[in-house]
Amino acid sequence: MKPAADKTIPKKDDALRRRIRQGRRIFQIPENTDYYSAEGYKAAEKKFVKLCVLEGRCWN
Repeated sequence: MKPAADKTIPKKDDALRRRIRQGRRIFQIPENTDYYSAEGYKAAEKKFVKLCVLEGRCWN
């Protein structure tokens, strides 16, 4: 039987998923939600997360 401590070890991609969630929250401002259609919003959000959050181009 495996010890219960195995469940508390974070997965490698937890930090990445957390950064993606953070980027999506940052993108959800009225300026963006009011401007884009549903399909356009999804594409713009994906581009924002990729460029700003994952590649770090928006902040120093």
